[in-house]
Amino acid sequence: MQNTKPSKKFFENINMYKQMHTEGYDKIDGGYIDRDKSFNGMSTIPYAPIIKKIIDKNEINNLLDYGCGKAEFYNNKYNIDNIEYPSFRNFWNIDIDLYDPSYSKFSKLDQNKTYDLVISIDVLEHIPIEDIDYVLKQICNLSKKYIFLNVGCYSAAALLPNGKNAHITIQKPEWWYEKILGIINNRENLKLICNCTIVKDGKLKVFPLEFNDKIKNYI
Repeated sequence: MQNTKPSKKFFENINMYKQMHTEGYDKIDGGYIDRDKSFNGMSTIPYAPIIKKIIDKNEINNLLDYGCGKAEFYNNKYNIDNIEYPSFRNFWNIDIDLYDPSYSKFSKLDQNKTYDLVISIDVLEHIPIEDIDYVLKQICNLSKKYIFLNVGCYSAAALLPNGKNAHITIQKPEWWYEKILGIINNRENLKLICNCTIVKDGKLKVFPLEFNDKIKNYI
């Protein structure tokens, strides 16, 4: 049965991320990330060109970043392979809303508004497993045309304030496929790509889950 409301653990988890945003966090290697760099949104950078192509090819007019963190690169330039790119807002050139319940600046979500495209990068693996259905359903309900996800299927470098690994829901791509399919199976016109990032032979590999579209159309 799909959850219709978040669990108590969901809110406890959000409170830990609020703390990490304001205080920084420890890493598994003994290092430390200060608060200014804590969840600053850099995980979205490698996917910015793909998202741009999704926008152009699907006539996307507006976008929601669900779980945006500090969203630093929506207004700042960044580099990919020594090539400088404009901010996400300038690069994508569409209307953009930002949401992250753990960061006060972007903690408000209008659930009556819908978007042509909803993206959620490196978010779902941070959600308690009992709340995955709730969050996926919320993302689905917010999207009119397209959803682009990235999920880490491996342990994180970050530690939660309680000492546990930040990736609290680590599952195989097949598990994520069934979860997503169960949420969107009645949305025939909704396109969704979920890049599951796995570790294979000591290296990160992308295992794409594709619903009504193919990642090859954008790379």
